[in-house]
Amino acid sequence: MTFTATFILIFLVAFALIGGLAMFLSRTIEHGEARFDASGKMMTDREPRGSDPVRPARRIEESDTAGDKT
Repeated sequence: MTFTATFILIFLVAFALIGGLAMFLSRTIEHGEARFDASGKMMTDREPRGSDPVRPARRIEESDTAGDKT
């Protein structure tokens, strides 16, 4: 093998190994945002998500903020 072919082969193997490691870590490590207070302890959410009542969306034409009722 020539130097160029050897270099390309090593590069492709290293690229595949790094990609495989990145995929493994992305599937095993928990994702999300952690927030910390001044003492260094992790903050928790004050209210669980979904505690607010759900309101259906309204069209802009139907909203009362338009002010132009002709």
